[in-house]
Amino acid sequence: MQLQTIFLGIAAVCFFPACDKAGFSYENAAGGGNVQYTLIDTLSINMRTVQPDSVASSGTGMALAGGYRDAYFGNITTGSYFRVALPDSREIDDKAVFDSIELVMRPTGYSYGDTLPPQTFRLHQLTQPLELPEEYTVLFTHMRWPYNNTPLGVQQFDIRPTSGERLHLRLADSKGIELFNMLKDDVTDVSTDDLFHEYFKGLYLTGSNNTAVFGFEAKDSSLYLRLHYHVVTHEKEEKYLDFLLSKPGLQYNTVQADRSGTPLAALKPGTGLYTAETNNMAYLQSLTGALVRMDFPSLPSLQELGRYGRIMRAELVLRPVTGTYAREALPPQLNLGLADNFHYIAPGDSLAAGTGTVQHGALSVDKLYPENTVYTYDVTEYCKAMINADSYTYRGLVLCPPPGAYGAQLNRLVLGDGRNSKYRAQLKIYYLLYQ
Repeated sequence: MQLQTIFLGIAAVCFFPACDKAGFSYENAAGGGNVQYTLIDTLSINMRTVQPDSVASSGTGMALAGGYRDAYFGNITTGSYFRVALPDSREIDDKAVFDSIELVMRPTGYSYGDTLPPQTFRLHQLTQPLELPEEYTVLFTHMRWPYNNTPLGVQQFDIRPTSGERLHLRLADSKGIELFNMLKDDVTDVSTDDLFHEYFKGLYLTGSNNTAVFGFEAKDSSLYLRLHYHVVTHEKEEKYLDFLLSKPGLQYNTVQADRSGTPLAALKPGTGLYTAETNNMAYLQSLTGALVRMDFPSLPSLQELGRYGRIMRAELVLRPVTGTYAREALPPQLNLGLADNFHYIAPGDSLAAGTGTVQHGALSVDKLYPENTVYTYDVTEYCKAMINADSYTYRGLVLCPPPGAYGAQLNRLVLGDGRNSKYRAQLKIYYLLYQ
């Protein structure tokens, strides 16, 4: 183990708290002893890409639709399932005439991929009511709801995702006329929301040969069907009825990733892919089921340096590989979760700093010297706990987005591992040793 050592005088150690070893205190070190303050930055890091069994994606407040090709993560396609409710006021004049029906969508500003080419979206009607299955509390990206293969509408758009401009996807007049006449005649299927849901079971929005994925606000004020009609009295009066998004907790995003021909082609739930199999790189894209796990098997060996030693500070530095984020944005925040051997992270079990606040990596981007672009974490308390851990108490670290971003963002990351020649992950330990 390579050590970088600074020898300190006995008087200097009074600034450090006493060692936990019984009968020994650094503050009372006797003359003739020797104190070393050592930086150790070559401890081994076992890094791998792992895939969770499932990824929850419901109730995020953002509907994703579209797709793109990623050299590292494969062909990505996304879509969003949601429900709409009856208009609060739905009386229609006997002389009213149907005009059109459309899906209105407001982009959130989030996009991933090449947004310059025109993008095509399709809207399908579900053939089975969208509702939470028994014993489920959330919906997952791998779930598929059956829908009618013939779309209600298909339309191409030039999208400026940050402009705030709403998109209007025109639906087939036949569906609009059907709804219009049902409301006009006040039939049973449109008398209550429950009966309407049995008739109009839900909607599925997806892309068609897209080059980017877009986020749309999943709120009743920004994702809805609008039925246009007019009434002619002395002059033409244009009117509309809105079928607003309902049950926002049931709106969820579905994701498919075809990883054929990529470094992650063999990734499956279970052990995962160690970086030795993936060119000394690990891969993270939470929504497609790729997370990064790290284990530190050399931590216990610190105790072999001497009888009396203490970890004063520990820092984990992770470096994205340059060239992998020129167009695809890095995740702005990433948590470290404490995971068992099955990669399970208990709710709320994210690594906190000394202040008790959850850490997000403090991403620092250096465009001039990309090797200095890093995520940095204070892992002092973690290393202190794991140095004496046994098979029951040991926990590895899994890199993952904060809960709010987990099921709604495609931001991805390619990391160098501890053996990467230029973008090396490092565990830096500042160790105080008395000999």
